[in-house]
Amino acid sequence: MKGIFALLILVQLNAFAQQVYLPHEVETQAGPVGGVTYLNQFLNANLQIPFKSSIKGLNGRVYVRGVVEPDGSMSNVEIARGIDALCNAEAVRVMSLFKAWKPALIKGKAVKQSISYPVTFKSPPRSNYDSTRSALIDYYDSKYVPTTDPAKIRYRMIIPVDENGYVKDDVVYEEEKGAKWKQTGSASFEKKEIWFHLDYSPDAPDSVKAFQIAARDQNMASHSSESVFQPDGKLLSHIEYGLLTKKSLQKSFDLNGMVRKLQVFSDSVVTEVSWYENGQIKSVIEVNVPKSTEPEEKVYVNAWNKEGQQTIKDGDGFLRSVEKTFNGKYLIEEGKVVSGVKNGKWTGKWLDSTLHYTEQYELGVLNKGLSYEGGKTTEYTVAMTNPQFKGGLNAFYKFLAQNIQYPVNASRNGVSARVKLSFVVCEDGSMCDYQVENRVGFGLDEEALRVVKKMEGHWEPGVLRGKPVRVRYFVPINFEVR
Repeated sequence: MKGIFALLILVQLNAFAQQVYLPHEVETQAGPVGGVTYLNQFLNANLQIPFKSSIKGLNGRVYVRGVVEPDGSMSNVEIARGIDALCNAEAVRVMSLFKAWKPALIKGKAVKQSISYPVTFKSPPRSNYDSTRSALIDYYDSKYVPTTDPAKIRYRMIIPVDENGYVKDDVVYEEEKGAKWKQTGSASFEKKEIWFHLDYSPDAPDSVKAFQIAARDQNMASHSSESVFQPDGKLLSHIEYGLLTKKSLQKSFDLNGMVRKLQVFSDSVVTEVSWYENGQIKSVIEVNVPKSTEPEEKVYVNAWNKEGQQTIKDGDGFLRSVEKTFNGKYLIEEGKVVSGVKNGKWTGKWLDSTLHYTEQYELGVLNKGLSYEGGKTTEYTVAMTNPQFKGGLNAFYKFLAQNIQYPVNASRNGVSARVKLSFVVCEDGSMCDYQVENRVGFGLDEEALRVVKKMEGHWEPGVLRGKPVRVRYFVPINFEVR
């Protein structure tokens, strides 16, 4: 009899664990860790609005239904009310990625609960899409300012795209000559296999086989969005460019196709938002874009641990981060943050708990640092120094003045502009990986790149905690008509 009673209790407990409750049937309802604001932020970052659905514009919601499990994941994700097949599938995909749920509770015990949540799809009509040419066509006036006024149109840019809205052929620039259009330039389309390096987690492989699509000119400036895909089509990286090929947004994904870092670029600040593997928000950091002679400066705005507890709020708190370093190893850094900057003692340890450095800060200013590498202790008062042109800034500007030749085409058209280039200075001071960050035209990009390449052998490498490292260096070069 006692055995039968115990069996009945076991059956009842198992039924209790398997039952799916409605929201009004639980004592504490299931919900996203941190609240709906952070869930919506996650959805906005991850949502890939289907190109076909967005051509005529979108402003609707897909209602997704699922079961929040006791472990905080969501199962049985399905459509309760949708828009179309493409949007419905994308809503299911993105909701399935989010696993940072607080489970429902009954008498303090986590239980299953059904939940319904709207995924918003909002996109203006793509008026620049030409269906006959399967291309995006943007028009510009004589000063290369975007315009839709037929009387002001002088130039146009044609970006051929596939059914998903990604570039698929050469980007072409044309100038209106009378009643005809004449090609004035182009950027070559390339789809190539690459090994893509991953840096979001120590558990991830160092690199994976992938393919990249891009349209770049001879100076390596990009003229459309650039994307890197896994063989199964999941995104690994996506970069969007604004006017004059200036980077405006970059997303980095994990192998599951979830955004792990979002970067929004402006002239002076890069805002970085990152997430843990379950979709829980990790940090919000503002990186002040440096002048060429200064290292970047990070402002820690907000941060959370994996459990969703906020560790930095409005610039004050404690940070613990795990980041991939220049040498490909992961470093655990932790310390106090005051007014958005490092304060007090900070330590850096490798994953095996080996101490790499200790540093003492006073409101962002490093007072003293000690690095421990190969049994050697190095003391320093500057954590990071950028590469330096031999002889200093005066020698740098003198080099430019002596070597720049103003392009005839730019001079004839009275063009004054600033070309921003970047390149990598290696540990031995050599240069590689040149890029034009903003395209100006009129031969100025080519001339700026030519002069910068002549600087080979004129650089001292950047130094991080007493050790030479590879650093990408940004150089603005001004061209002024006199």
